[in-house]
Amino acid sequence: MAVDSYLELFTTLFGWQWYGIIWDALTDTGIVYIPFVMILLTRWKDAARGGSYGNVHDIALRSIEIEFYVAVFVALIAGPPAVGLSATAISYTPSATLNDPAPATATPALPDSSYGSAGAFSGAPASVNIPVWWYAVLSLTKGINHAIVTGMPDSVGIREVQQQAQLATVSDPVVRAEASQFYSDCFVPARSKYLRDKPTSAAITALLNEYGADDPDWMGSHVYRSLYYPHMRSASRVTGWPYKASRDLDYGTAATGGWGQPTCAEWWLGDGTTTGIRDKIIALPEASDLSNTLASAATRFSTFLGSWGSTAAIAAEKLTDTAVRKSLNNSRVEAMTTFQPDALGAYSGREGVLGNLYGAAQDVAGAAGAGATHFSLGTMLTAIKPMLPTIQAVTLMAVYALLPIIVVISGYSLSMLAVGAIGIFTINFWTVLWKFAQWVDENLTVAMHPGSLDGLMSWAASPGGIAGATSKALMLDTMLAMFMIGMPVLWTMMMGWIGIKVGAGMRDVLSDGSAAAKRSGETGSKVATKVTTKGR
Repeated sequence: MAVDSYLELFTTLFGWQWYGIIWDALTDTGIVYIPFVMILLTRWKDAARGGSYGNVHDIALRSIEIEFYVAVFVALIAGPPAVGLSATAISYTPSATLNDPAPATATPALPDSSYGSAGAFSGAPASVNIPVWWYAVLSLTKGINHAIVTGMPDSVGIREVQQQAQLATVSDPVVRAEASQFYSDCFVPARSKYLRDKPTSAAITALLNEYGADDPDWMGSHVYRSLYYPHMRSASRVTGWPYKASRDLDYGTAATGGWGQPTCAEWWLGDGTTTGIRDKIIALPEASDLSNTLASAATRFSTFLGSWGSTAAIAAEKLTDTAVRKSLNNSRVEAMTTFQPDALGAYSGREGVLGNLYGAAQDVAGAAGAGATHFSLGTMLTAIKPMLPTIQAVTLMAVYALLPIIVVISGYSLSMLAVGAIGIFTINFWTVLWKFAQWVDENLTVAMHPGSLDGLMSWAASPGGIAGATSKALMLDTMLAMFMIGMPVLWTMMMGWIGIKVGAGMRDVLSDGSAAAKRSGETGSKVATKVTTKGR
Protein backbone atom coordinates (compact mmCIF):
# COMPACT_ATOMS: atom_id res chain seq x y z
CA MET A 1 0.00 0.00 0.00
CA ALA A 2 1.53 3.30 -1.11
CA VAL A 3 1.23 6.31 1.20
CA ASP A 4 1.83 10.00 0.53
CA SER A 5 4.68 11.07 2.83
CA TYR A 6 7.57 9.75 4.89
CA LEU A 7 5.67 10.46 8.11
CA GLU A 8 2.60 8.57 6.92
CA LEU A 9 4.66 5.37 6.85
CA PHE A 10 4.49 5.46 10.64
CA THR A 11 1.27 7.36 11.36
CA THR A 12 -0.67 4.74 9.38
CA LEU A 13 0.65 1.95 11.59
CA PHE A 14 0.28 3.90 14.82
CA GLY A 15 -3.21 5.12 13.88
CA TRP A 16 -4.55 1.59 13.38
CA GLN A 17 -2.66 0.39 16.43
CA TRP A 18 -4.54 2.99 18.46
CA TYR A 19 -7.75 1.83 16.76
CA GLY A 20 -7.14 -1.70 18.07
CA ILE A 21 -6.37 -0.44 21.58
CA ILE A 22 -9.54 1.67 21.78
CA TRP A 23 -11.71 -1.09 20.27
CA ASP A 24 -10.42 -3.57 22.82
CA ALA A 25 -11.21 -1.11 25.62
CA LEU A 26 -14.77 -0.62 24.33
CA THR A 27 -15.21 -4.38 24.02
CA ASP A 28 -13.85 -5.17 27.48
CA THR A 29 -16.14 -2.60 29.10
CA GLY A 30 -19.20 -3.82 27.18
CA ILE A 31 -19.77 -0.44 25.53
CA VAL A 32 -19.86 -2.03 22.08
CA TYR A 33 -23.12 -3.82 23.04
CA ILE A 34 -24.98 -0.71 24.16
CA PRO A 35 -26.21 0.22 20.63
CA PHE A 36 -27.97 -3.18 20.33
CA VAL A 37 -29.77 -2.60 23.65
CA MET A 38 -30.76 0.88 22.50
CA ILE A 39 -32.19 -0.54 19.27
CA LEU A 40 -34.39 -2.98 21.23
CA LEU A 41 -35.66 -0.36 23.68
CA THR A 42 -36.19 2.40 21.11
CA ARG A 43 -38.11 0.27 18.63
CA TRP A 44 -40.27 -1.33 21.31
CA LYS A 45 -41.10 2.11 22.71
CA ASP A 46 -41.98 3.47 19.25
CA ALA A 47 -44.19 0.48 18.52
CA ALA A 48 -45.97 0.72 21.85
CA ARG A 49 -46.58 4.42 21.34
CA GLY A 50 -48.06 3.98 17.87
CA GLY A 51 -50.27 0.82 18.03
CA SER A 52 -52.71 -1.09 20.17
CA TYR A 53 -51.45 -3.45 22.80
CA GLY A 54 -52.35 -6.53 20.78
CA ASN A 55 -50.15 -5.76 17.81
CA VAL A 56 -47.21 -4.03 19.56
CA HIS A 57 -45.04 -7.11 19.48
CA ASP A 58 -45.59 -7.65 15.74
CA ILE A 59 -44.63 -4.05 14.85
CA ALA A 60 -41.68 -4.02 17.22
CA LEU A 61 -40.42 -7.34 15.98
CA ARG A 62 -40.31 -6.24 12.34
CA SER A 63 -38.63 -2.90 13.13
CA ILE A 64 -36.13 -4.57 15.41
CA GLU A 65 -35.29 -7.18 12.80
CA ILE A 66 -34.38 -4.57 10.19
CA GLU A 67 -32.26 -2.36 12.43
CA PHE A 68 -30.73 -5.22 14.37
CA TYR A 69 -29.56 -7.05 11.28
CA VAL A 70 -28.18 -3.80 9.77
CA ALA A 71 -26.35 -3.03 13.03
CA VAL A 72 -24.88 -6.52 13.18
CA PHE A 73 -23.69 -6.21 9.58
CA VAL A 74 -22.09 -2.81 10.18
CA ALA A 75 -20.51 -3.97 13.44
CA LEU A 76 -18.97 -6.99 11.74
CA ILE A 77 -17.39 -5.13 8.80
CA ALA A 78 -16.51 -1.82 10.48
CA GLY A 79 -15.86 -2.73 14.10
CA PRO A 80 -13.44 -5.51 15.05
CA PRO A 81 -9.97 -5.39 13.40
CA ALA A 82 -9.86 -8.39 11.09
CA VAL A 83 -7.58 -7.80 8.08
CA GLY A 84 -3.82 -7.67 8.65
CA LEU A 85 -1.65 -4.86 7.27
CA SER A 86 2.07 -5.56 7.48
CA ALA A 87 4.67 -2.82 7.75
CA THR A 88 6.49 -4.43 4.83
CA ALA A 89 3.46 -3.74 2.63
CA ILE A 90 3.60 0.03 3.21
CA SER A 91 5.87 2.20 1.08
CA TYR A 92 6.38 5.77 -0.04
CA THR A 93 8.06 6.87 -3.25
CA PRO A 94 8.60 10.65 -3.41
CA SER A 95 8.06 12.55 -6.62
CA ALA A 96 11.02 12.86 -8.96
CA THR A 97 12.91 16.13 -8.73
CA LEU A 98 15.55 17.84 -10.84
CA ASN A 99 18.33 16.73 -8.49
CA ASP A 100 16.81 13.30 -7.81
CA PRO A 101 15.05 12.02 -10.96
CA ALA A 102 14.81 8.45 -9.56
CA PRO A 103 14.13 8.74 -5.80
CA ALA A 104 14.42 5.68 -3.59
CA THR A 105 11.29 4.03 -2.20
CA ALA A 106 11.04 4.35 1.58
CA THR A 107 9.56 1.75 3.95
CA PRO A 108 9.19 1.65 7.75
CA ALA A 109 12.28 -0.59 7.84
CA LEU A 110 14.26 1.78 5.57
CA PRO A 111 12.52 5.12 6.10
CA ASP A 112 15.15 7.25 4.31
CA SER A 113 14.30 10.04 6.78
CA SER A 114 14.64 10.98 10.43
CA TYR A 115 11.32 9.29 11.21
CA GLY A 116 11.50 5.85 12.79
CA SER A 117 14.94 6.41 14.28
CA ALA A 118 16.43 8.17 17.31
CA GLY A 119 13.15 7.81 19.19
CA ALA A 120 11.04 9.65 16.58
CA PHE A 121 7.99 7.43 15.98
CA SER A 122 10.15 4.42 16.73
CA GLY A 123 8.58 1.19 17.94
CA ALA A 124 6.01 1.06 15.16
CA PRO A 125 4.21 -2.30 15.10
CA ALA A 126 5.35 -4.86 12.55
CA SER A 127 1.71 -5.37 11.54
CA VAL A 128 -1.71 -4.03 12.46
CA ASN A 129 -5.25 -5.32 11.99
CA ILE A 130 -7.87 -3.20 10.25
CA PRO A 131 -11.65 -3.78 9.97
CA VAL A 132 -12.75 -5.10 6.61
CA TRP A 133 -14.67 -1.98 5.58
CA TRP A 134 -11.94 0.51 6.49
CA TYR A 135 -9.25 -1.62 4.85
CA ALA A 136 -11.28 -1.59 1.61
CA VAL A 137 -11.80 2.18 1.88
CA LEU A 138 -8.10 2.78 2.52
CA SER A 139 -6.96 0.57 -0.37
CA LEU A 140 -9.44 2.11 -2.82
CA THR A 141 -8.60 5.67 -1.76
CA LYS A 142 -4.85 5.23 -2.05
CA GLY A 143 -5.24 3.44 -5.36
CA ILE A 144 -7.30 6.28 -6.84
CA ASN A 145 -4.88 8.92 -5.55
CA HIS A 146 -1.77 7.32 -6.97
CA ALA A 147 -3.43 6.48 -10.27
CA ILE A 148 -4.30 10.17 -10.72
CA VAL A 149 -0.88 11.44 -9.60
CA THR A 150 0.91 8.96 -11.86
CA GLY A 151 -1.18 10.11 -14.81
CA MET A 152 -0.34 13.78 -14.27
CA PRO A 153 2.26 15.39 -16.57
CA ASP A 154 5.71 15.87 -15.06
CA SER A 155 6.34 19.22 -13.39
CA VAL A 156 8.92 21.46 -15.02
CA GLY A 157 10.74 22.28 -11.77
CA ILE A 158 10.59 26.10 -11.69
CA ARG A 159 9.80 26.23 -7.98
CA GLU A 160 12.58 23.78 -7.25
CA VAL A 161 15.06 26.09 -8.98
CA GLN A 162 13.75 29.06 -6.99
CA GLN A 163 13.94 27.24 -3.67
CA GLN A 164 17.48 26.05 -4.37
CA ALA A 165 18.44 29.58 -5.41
CA GLN A 166 17.23 30.89 -2.04
CA LEU A 167 19.57 28.44 -0.28
CA ALA A 168 22.65 29.23 -2.37
CA THR A 169 25.32 31.15 -0.48
CA VAL A 170 29.07 31.55 -0.06
CA SER A 171 29.28 29.49 3.12
CA ASP A 172 33.09 29.52 3.48
CA PRO A 173 34.13 32.72 5.34
CA VAL A 174 37.57 32.66 3.72
CA VAL A 175 36.11 32.57 0.21
CA ARG A 176 33.57 35.22 1.19
CA ALA A 177 36.33 37.51 2.46
CA GLU A 178 38.30 37.01 -0.75
CA ALA A 179 35.20 37.80 -2.82
CA SER A 180 34.70 41.00 -0.82
CA GLN A 181 38.30 41.99 -1.53
CA PHE A 182 37.78 41.32 -5.24
CA TYR A 183 34.62 43.43 -5.13
CA SER A 184 36.56 46.41 -3.77
CA ASP A 185 39.77 45.99 -5.74
CA CYS A 186 38.38 44.98 -9.14
CA PHE A 187 34.64 45.38 -9.55
CA VAL A 188 34.19 48.88 -8.12
CA PRO A 189 37.02 50.42 -10.24
CA ALA A 190 35.81 48.56 -13.35
CA ARG A 191 32.21 49.62 -12.75
CA SER A 192 33.25 53.25 -12.31
CA LYS A 193 35.33 53.19 -15.48
CA TYR A 194 32.50 51.55 -17.45
CA LEU A 195 29.96 54.17 -16.35
CA ARG A 196 32.41 56.94 -17.17
CA ASP A 197 33.53 55.63 -20.58
CA LYS A 198 30.20 54.14 -21.71
CA PRO A 199 31.81 51.90 -24.35
CA THR A 200 29.61 51.08 -27.34
CA SER A 201 31.80 48.89 -29.54
CA ALA A 202 30.37 46.01 -31.52
CA ALA A 203 32.12 43.52 -29.24
CA ILE A 204 30.54 45.04 -26.12
CA THR A 205 27.11 45.13 -27.76
CA ALA A 206 27.47 41.45 -28.66
CA LEU A 207 28.37 40.57 -25.07
CA LEU A 208 25.40 42.51 -23.72
CA ASN A 209 23.08 40.82 -26.21
CA GLU A 210 24.39 37.40 -25.24
CA TYR A 211 24.64 37.77 -21.46
CA GLY A 212 21.96 40.37 -20.81
CA ALA A 213 21.79 44.11 -20.24
CA ASP A 214 22.42 43.59 -16.51
CA ASP A 215 25.75 41.85 -17.10
CA PRO A 216 27.75 44.93 -15.96
CA ASP A 217 25.88 44.90 -12.61
CA TRP A 218 27.87 42.08 -11.03
CA MET A 219 31.53 41.30 -10.36
CA GLY A 220 31.73 38.40 -12.84
CA SER A 221 30.66 40.61 -15.77
CA HIS A 222 31.79 39.37 -19.17
CA VAL A 223 32.10 42.99 -20.30
CA TYR A 224 34.60 43.73 -17.52
CA ARG A 225 36.40 40.44 -18.14
CA SER A 226 36.87 41.55 -21.74
CA LEU A 227 37.66 45.26 -21.23
CA TYR A 228 39.21 45.83 -17.82
CA TYR A 229 40.03 42.77 -15.71
CA PRO A 230 43.03 41.61 -17.79
CA HIS A 231 44.72 44.98 -17.15
CA MET A 232 43.68 45.52 -13.51
CA ARG A 233 45.30 43.97 -10.44
CA SER A 234 44.48 43.51 -6.79
CA ALA A 235 45.40 46.45 -4.59
CA SER A 236 47.30 44.25 -2.14
CA ARG A 237 48.73 40.76 -1.96
CA VAL A 238 46.17 37.96 -2.02
CA THR A 239 46.67 34.94 0.20
CA GLY A 240 47.03 31.76 -1.83
CA TRP A 241 48.34 33.41 -4.99
CA PRO A 242 52.07 32.65 -5.51
CA TYR A 243 54.43 35.50 -6.26
CA LYS A 244 55.35 35.84 -9.97
CA ALA A 245 58.36 37.92 -10.86
CA SER A 246 57.03 38.65 -14.34
CA ARG A 247 53.85 40.07 -12.84
CA ASP A 248 54.67 41.26 -9.32
CA LEU A 249 58.20 42.66 -9.64
CA ASP A 250 57.03 46.26 -9.42
CA TYR A 251 55.27 45.44 -6.14
CA GLY A 252 58.31 43.99 -4.41
CA THR A 253 60.00 40.62 -4.24
CA ALA A 254 58.80 37.28 -2.98
CA ALA A 255 60.95 37.63 0.11
CA THR A 256 59.10 40.75 1.25
CA GLY A 257 55.63 39.27 1.30
CA GLY A 258 55.41 35.77 -0.03
CA TRP A 259 52.10 36.09 -1.91
CA GLY A 260 51.50 37.87 -5.20
CA GLN A 261 48.96 40.28 -6.64
CA PRO A 262 47.05 38.60 -9.49
CA THR A 263 45.31 40.41 -12.28
CA CYS A 264 41.55 40.63 -11.85
CA ALA A 265 41.06 38.19 -14.74
CA GLU A 266 43.37 35.64 -13.10
CA TRP A 267 41.84 36.27 -9.71
CA TRP A 268 38.34 35.59 -10.97
CA LEU A 269 38.94 32.69 -13.36
CA GLY A 270 42.24 31.21 -12.12
CA ASP A 271 45.56 30.96 -13.94
CA GLY A 272 45.84 27.19 -14.41
CA THR A 273 47.73 26.61 -11.16
CA THR A 274 45.68 28.60 -8.65
CA THR A 275 41.89 28.34 -8.41
CA GLY A 276 39.95 31.50 -9.13
CA ILE A 277 37.18 32.92 -6.97
CA ARG A 278 34.44 31.74 -9.32
CA ASP A 279 35.53 28.10 -9.14
CA LYS A 280 35.98 28.32 -5.37
CA ILE A 281 32.37 29.49 -5.01
CA ILE A 282 30.92 26.92 -7.39
CA ALA A 283 32.74 24.18 -5.45
CA LEU A 284 30.88 25.06 -2.23
CA PRO A 285 27.93 22.71 -1.44
CA GLU A 286 25.10 25.24 -1.72
CA ALA A 287 26.33 26.79 -4.96
CA SER A 288 27.08 23.34 -6.37
CA ASP A 289 23.53 22.18 -5.59
CA LEU A 290 22.10 25.23 -7.37
CA SER A 291 24.40 24.63 -10.34
CA ASN A 292 23.26 20.99 -10.61
CA THR A 293 19.61 22.03 -10.30
CA LEU A 294 20.04 24.63 -13.04
CA ALA A 295 21.74 22.09 -15.29
CA SER A 296 18.91 19.58 -14.84
CA ALA A 297 16.29 22.28 -15.36
CA ALA A 298 18.00 23.56 -18.49
CA THR A 299 18.00 20.05 -19.95
CA ARG A 300 14.27 19.63 -19.24
CA PHE A 301 13.25 23.12 -20.36
CA SER A 302 15.25 22.99 -23.56
CA THR A 303 12.73 20.53 -25.01
CA PHE A 304 10.17 23.32 -25.37
CA LEU A 305 12.02 26.62 -24.86
CA GLY A 306 15.19 26.13 -26.88
CA SER A 307 18.82 26.41 -25.87
CA TRP A 308 20.14 28.53 -23.04
CA GLY A 309 22.68 30.38 -25.14
CA SER A 310 23.91 30.47 -28.72
CA THR A 311 26.36 27.60 -28.13
CA ALA A 312 26.81 24.80 -25.60
CA ALA A 313 29.87 26.55 -24.15
CA ILE A 314 27.97 29.80 -23.61
CA ALA A 315 25.05 27.89 -22.07
CA ALA A 316 27.45 26.25 -19.59
CA GLU A 317 29.01 29.64 -18.86
CA LYS A 318 25.60 31.17 -18.12
CA LEU A 319 24.72 28.27 -15.86
CA THR A 320 27.87 28.75 -13.78
CA ASP A 321 27.49 32.52 -13.73
CA THR A 322 23.89 32.30 -12.52
CA ALA A 323 24.79 29.97 -9.64
CA VAL A 324 27.78 32.10 -8.58
CA ARG A 325 25.91 35.38 -8.89
CA LYS A 326 22.99 34.18 -6.78
CA SER A 327 25.36 32.83 -4.13
CA LEU A 328 27.18 36.16 -3.95
CA ASN A 329 23.94 38.07 -3.75
CA ASN A 330 22.55 35.89 -0.94
CA SER A 331 25.82 36.39 0.95
CA ARG A 332 25.54 40.17 0.56
CA VAL A 333 28.99 40.34 -1.01
CA GLU A 334 27.62 42.70 -3.63
CA ALA A 335 24.46 44.74 -3.93
CA MET A 336 24.31 46.38 -7.35
CA THR A 337 20.64 47.03 -8.10
CA THR A 338 19.30 49.55 -10.59
CA PHE A 339 15.81 50.90 -11.10
CA GLN A 340 14.43 51.25 -14.59
CA PRO A 341 11.20 52.80 -15.85
CA ASP A 342 8.49 50.18 -16.14
CA ALA A 343 6.93 48.94 -19.37
CA LEU A 344 4.22 51.60 -19.18
CA GLY A 345 6.75 54.43 -19.02
CA ALA A 346 6.58 55.63 -15.45
CA TYR A 347 8.61 58.74 -16.22
CA SER A 348 7.24 59.61 -19.64
CA GLY A 349 4.55 62.00 -18.39
CA ARG A 350 6.80 64.01 -16.07
CA GLU A 351 9.25 66.75 -16.85
CA GLY A 352 12.07 68.26 -14.88
CA VAL A 353 14.20 67.12 -11.99
CA LEU A 354 11.42 67.24 -9.40
CA GLY A 355 9.11 65.19 -11.59
CA ASN A 356 11.75 62.53 -12.14
CA LEU A 357 12.60 62.43 -8.44
CA TYR A 358 8.93 62.07 -7.57
CA GLY A 359 8.53 59.27 -10.11
CA ALA A 360 11.64 57.51 -8.87
CA ALA A 361 10.40 57.75 -5.27
CA GLN A 362 7.07 56.21 -6.28
CA ASP A 363 8.78 53.38 -8.11
CA VAL A 364 11.11 52.70 -5.21
CA ALA A 365 8.21 52.68 -2.75
CA GLY A 366 6.15 50.44 -5.02
CA ALA A 367 9.05 48.05 -5.53
CA ALA A 368 9.71 47.97 -1.79
CA GLY A 369 6.04 47.28 -1.03
CA ALA A 370 5.77 44.57 -3.66
CA GLY A 371 9.08 43.12 -2.52
CA ALA A 372 8.01 43.00 1.13
CA THR A 373 4.74 41.30 0.21
CA HIS A 374 6.54 38.89 -2.11
CA PHE A 375 9.07 38.09 0.60
CA SER A 376 6.29 37.47 3.12
CA LEU A 377 4.41 35.18 0.73
CA GLY A 378 7.59 33.38 -0.28
CA THR A 379 8.50 32.78 3.34
CA MET A 380 5.01 31.51 4.07
CA LEU A 381 5.05 29.15 1.10
CA THR A 382 8.50 27.85 2.04
CA ALA A 383 7.19 27.01 5.51
CA ILE A 384 3.77 25.72 4.47
CA LYS A 385 4.65 23.40 1.60
CA PRO A 386 6.67 20.87 3.64
CA MET A 387 4.17 21.25 6.49
CA LEU A 388 1.12 20.18 4.48
CA PRO A 389 1.96 16.44 4.15
CA THR A 390 2.75 16.37 7.88
CA ILE A 391 -0.65 17.86 8.70
CA GLN A 392 -2.29 15.32 6.40
CA ALA A 393 -0.45 12.36 7.95
CA VAL A 394 -1.22 13.39 11.54
CA THR A 395 -4.87 14.13 10.69
CA LEU A 396 -5.30 10.68 9.15
CA MET A 397 -3.70 9.07 12.20
CA ALA A 398 -6.19 10.86 14.46
CA VAL A 399 -9.10 9.78 12.24
CA TYR A 400 -8.00 6.14 12.28
CA ALA A 401 -7.51 6.18 16.06
CA LEU A 402 -10.92 7.70 16.80
CA LEU A 403 -12.97 5.62 14.35
CA PRO A 404 -14.00 2.94 16.88
CA ILE A 405 -15.69 5.55 19.06
CA ILE A 406 -17.50 6.95 16.00
CA VAL A 407 -18.61 3.46 14.96
CA VAL A 408 -20.15 2.74 18.38
CA ILE A 409 -21.69 6.18 18.95
CA SER A 410 -23.35 6.05 15.51
CA GLY A 411 -25.23 2.94 16.65
CA TYR A 412 -23.64 0.92 13.83
CA SER A 413 -25.57 2.88 11.20
CA LEU A 414 -25.12 2.51 7.47
CA SER A 415 -24.81 6.27 7.08
CA MET A 416 -21.70 6.18 9.28
CA LEU A 417 -20.01 3.82 6.80
CA ALA A 418 -20.61 6.25 3.95
CA VAL A 419 -19.68 9.40 5.87
CA GLY A 420 -16.51 7.81 7.29
CA ALA A 421 -15.43 6.59 3.86
CA ILE A 422 -16.01 10.04 2.35
CA GLY A 423 -14.02 11.64 5.17
CA ILE A 424 -10.99 9.36 4.69
CA PHE A 425 -11.15 9.79 0.91
CA THR A 426 -11.39 13.58 1.28
CA ILE A 427 -8.26 13.89 3.44
CA ASN A 428 -6.23 11.52 1.27
CA PHE A 429 -7.27 13.41 -1.86
CA TRP A 430 -5.48 16.51 -0.61
CA THR A 431 -2.33 15.00 -2.14
CA VAL A 432 -3.88 15.14 -5.61
CA LEU A 433 -4.97 18.75 -5.08
CA TRP A 434 -1.46 19.79 -4.06
CA LYS A 435 0.07 18.09 -7.10
CA PHE A 436 -2.50 19.80 -9.30
CA ALA A 437 -1.70 23.18 -7.70
CA GLN A 438 2.02 22.73 -8.37
CA TRP A 439 1.38 21.75 -11.97
CA VAL A 440 -0.85 24.79 -12.59
CA ASP A 441 1.62 27.12 -10.86
CA GLU A 442 4.59 25.98 -12.93
CA ASN A 443 2.71 26.15 -16.21
CA LEU A 444 1.46 29.65 -15.39
CA THR A 445 5.05 30.63 -14.56
CA VAL A 446 6.28 29.46 -17.96
CA ALA A 447 3.34 31.14 -19.72
CA MET A 448 4.03 34.46 -18.00
CA HIS A 449 7.70 34.42 -19.00
CA PRO A 450 7.53 33.67 -22.72
CA GLY A 451 10.54 33.62 -24.97
CA SER A 452 13.81 31.86 -24.58
CA LEU A 453 15.12 29.50 -21.93
CA ASP A 454 17.66 32.20 -21.10
CA GLY A 455 15.00 34.58 -19.81
CA LEU A 456 13.09 31.95 -17.86
CA MET A 457 16.16 30.55 -16.13
CA SER A 458 17.49 34.01 -15.31
CA TRP A 459 14.15 34.85 -13.72
CA ALA A 460 13.96 31.57 -11.80
CA ALA A 461 17.36 32.19 -10.17
CA SER A 462 17.14 35.97 -10.33
CA PRO A 463 19.72 37.74 -8.18
CA GLY A 464 17.35 40.62 -7.49
CA GLY A 465 16.43 41.47 -3.90
CA ILE A 466 13.40 43.51 -2.83
CA ALA A 467 13.61 45.65 -5.94
CA GLY A 468 13.77 42.51 -8.07
CA ALA A 469 10.33 41.34 -6.94
CA THR A 470 7.91 41.76 -9.84
CA SER A 471 4.17 41.87 -10.00
CA LYS A 472 4.26 38.53 -11.83
CA ALA A 473 6.17 36.85 -9.02
CA LEU A 474 3.80 38.35 -6.44
CA MET A 475 0.75 37.21 -8.40
CA LEU A 476 2.14 33.69 -8.88
CA ASP A 477 2.99 33.33 -5.19
CA THR A 478 -0.46 34.56 -4.21
CA MET A 479 -2.15 32.12 -6.57
CA LEU A 480 -0.02 29.22 -5.36
CA ALA A 481 -0.85 30.02 -1.73
CA MET A 482 -4.56 30.12 -2.59
CA PHE A 483 -4.30 26.84 -4.48
CA MET A 484 -2.31 25.02 -1.79
CA ILE A 485 -4.57 26.11 1.07
CA GLY A 486 -7.83 27.22 -0.53
CA MET A 487 -8.45 24.18 -2.73
CA PRO A 488 -8.23 21.60 0.11
CA VAL A 489 -10.50 23.79 2.26
CA LEU A 490 -13.06 24.15 -0.54
CA TRP A 491 -12.80 20.44 -1.39
CA THR A 492 -13.30 19.44 2.24
CA MET A 493 -16.37 21.70 2.56
CA MET A 494 -17.89 20.26 -0.62
CA MET A 495 -17.25 16.68 0.46
CA GLY A 496 -18.61 17.47 3.91
CA TRP A 497 -21.85 18.65 2.33
CA ILE A 498 -21.97 15.50 0.17
CA GLY A 499 -21.34 13.35 3.24
CA ILE A 500 -24.24 14.98 5.07
CA LYS A 501 -26.55 14.40 2.11
CA VAL A 502 -25.46 10.78 1.68
CA GLY A 503 -25.83 10.09 5.38
CA ALA A 504 -29.29 11.64 5.46
CA GLY A 505 -30.32 9.65 2.41
CA MET A 506 -29.25 6.35 3.93
CA ARG A 507 -31.04 7.19 7.17
CA ASP A 508 -34.19 7.93 5.18
CA VAL A 509 -33.93 4.56 3.43
CA LEU A 510 -33.62 2.77 6.72
CA SER A 511 -36.46 4.81 8.23
CA ASP A 512 -38.67 3.99 5.25
CA GLY A 513 -37.94 0.31 5.78
CA SER A 514 -38.88 0.53 9.44
CA ALA A 515 -42.03 2.49 8.60
CA ALA A 516 -43.01 -0.11 6.00
CA ALA A 517 -42.50 -2.86 8.55
CA LYS A 518 -44.63 -0.95 11.02
CA ARG A 519 -47.42 -0.46 8.46
CA SER A 520 -47.32 -4.11 7.41
CA GLY A 521 -47.52 -5.14 11.04
CA GLU A 522 -50.50 -2.91 11.64
CA THR A 523 -52.23 -4.15 8.49
CA GLY A 524 -51.62 -7.77 9.39
CA SER A 525 -52.98 -7.20 12.87
CA LYS A 526 -56.13 -5.58 11.53
CA VAL A 527 -56.75 -8.45 9.10
CA ALA A 528 -56.28 -10.98 11.83
CA THR A 529 -58.70 -9.09 14.06
CA LYS A 530 -61.37 -9.03 11.35
CA VAL A 531 -61.03 -12.72 10.62
CA THR A 532 -61.31 -13.53 14.29
CA THR A 533 -64.40 -11.31 14.66
CA LYS A 534 -66.17 -12.94 11.71
CA GLY A 535 -65.41 -16.39 13.01
CA ARG A 536 -67.28 -15.56 16.15
